[in-house]
Amino acid sequence: MPTTWFYVSALIILALFFHSNRFWSIRNFDVIGLILLTPGLIFLAMEDGMKGYAWLFVIGLLFCIRLVCDNQMLRRPLLEPNIASGSLAFSCVCLLFFILAALAANRGHNIDTVRTVRLEQILTSRHIGKKIGINPVTQSVPIENWDALPPGFRPFIVLSEKTNLAFAPPEMIQKDILKADTVTKQNTIGGTGTDTGKTVSVKANTVPPVVIVTPAPPDNDVDDSDTLNENHQSNILSAEPSGKKDKAMSVIENTSDVVVTTHSIIAPQTMNEDIHIPLPTQHTAPAPLSPAAFILLAVSHLAVVSAFLMIGHSHFGSWRTGTACAAFFLLHPYSSQMQGRLDHIVPAALILWSVALYRRPLFAGLGIGSAAALVWYPILLVPLWCSFYWYRGRFRFMLGIAAAVGAFAALLLLSPSGLGTYRDQLLNMAGKTSLIVFSEPDGFWQPSDMYYRIPILTLYGAICIGLFLYPAHKHLATLISCSALLMLGIQFWQLHQGGLYMAWYLPLLILTVFRPNLDDRTARNTVI
Repeated sequence: MPTTWFYVSALIILALFFHSNRFWSIRNFDVIGLILLTPGLIFLAMEDGMKGYAWLFVIGLLFCIRLVCDNQMLRRPLLEPNIASGSLAFSCVCLLFFILAALAANRGHNIDTVRTVRLEQILTSRHIGKKIGINPVTQSVPIENWDALPPGFRPFIVLSEKTNLAFAPPEMIQKDILKADTVTKQNTIGGTGTDTGKTVSVKANTVPPVVIVTPAPPDNDVDDSDTLNENHQSNILSAEPSGKKDKAMSVIENTSDVVVTTHSIIAPQTMNEDIHIPLPTQHTAPAPLSPAAFILLAVSHLAVVSAFLMIGHSHFGSWRTGTACAAFFLLHPYSSQMQGRLDHIVPAALILWSVALYRRPLFAGLGIGSAAALVWYPILLVPLWCSFYWYRGRFRFMLGIAAAVGAFAALLLLSPSGLGTYRDQLLNMAGKTSLIVFSEPDGFWQPSDMYYRIPILTLYGAICIGLFLYPAHKHLATLISCSALLMLGIQFWQLHQGGLYMAWYLPLLILTVFRPNLDDRTARNTVI
């Protein structure tokens, strides 16, 4: 469970990386700040989405200020972990093994209790089949739901969503999760209300399936013959639904201790607030996990760890520092709770290896370009990296970007016809659903007016331009910290679960925390 691992990992991180003899050091505050990211994940696991996203945004804003000031912190004392090198390496290997074992074993059909689910599985249970409309049975996506896709390489995004379905817990575990969410909502709000979406109401009975008539909001498409009888004392009827389906009638499926309605709910209206808890659209067995998806997940986790080790050895001058960075990332609750998300870990591995290969601009461009083609957002790193390579290597870097994006654009020609036209897939890879089309959000911006994003987008654009121009003298430390700043800043205006894509910036943030002084690592001095 997210709560259990939060306490365990927080204690281990403090034991390994907190230095009591330098209590007021920036490193200690960084370690505490990284731990403080996880209460936001716990709030999300407890069905308190707005509080969870708000928590992640507040801690993220503090780290944005920290990253802006990083270049002014010239003193970088070596603060090694409070453990021997051999023990640290052994811990890192064990943590990686446990993550890979969880990917192989902790799939939907192997989960028998709600206590063993991860945060990603809890989120999938609430939004299964709804985010982009994937049918859990046919594994297909209706064409009318394409605008709900996150931007990026459409075959990769669909593969990521299918992988989420494969890790989804069984139907009874999903009901337990939704039941717990309902209790949390009732304890928080103090009552239940009437909602026209799919909801859950705690109600212990075992009567046969019945039909409930509930008030529905006025709709111009509903005929007068379909108008509801507003007498609330006559809720249970034996009549069949009329011609306009699901406008006024709801079929209840009874379980031992939870009543699931497929349209609306009758409950005492003690307050004006509504309880809205999404339910699975269909009751099906978990989808099988694709072997390609499992291999891609395993390789990506191995790539992140190996990139940490290479950066520590080649750029930080210490295997021990690289191992400490990898152990910190693997210990962080995010890594254990969101380990099966392809759209999180694959771009993270590509960006991190671009940093590891920064001395070879062509390979760095291939890494950034591939990440940008898959999920679009890393394309916003290009101006910063071009500015870093300005005196040496910028043409090779841009050539790598163009080659990677062109290769993925060509691969779209081979994608199945069921994924849409080539033009639509190309526009999706170019970020259509992020900036051009204001599709239905999923996350912090879901209950808000999305036009409030415009000032944030404007500020983010100004930061991108500012980092291209300043500082003029950029070195490896600037590249790492400013890349972390840009990937963290994306979370504030991202429409699709902005704030949860921590893998995009967390490895870079950890490198910023553990890095030594790198003022001499400029492109002119080090690029091959």
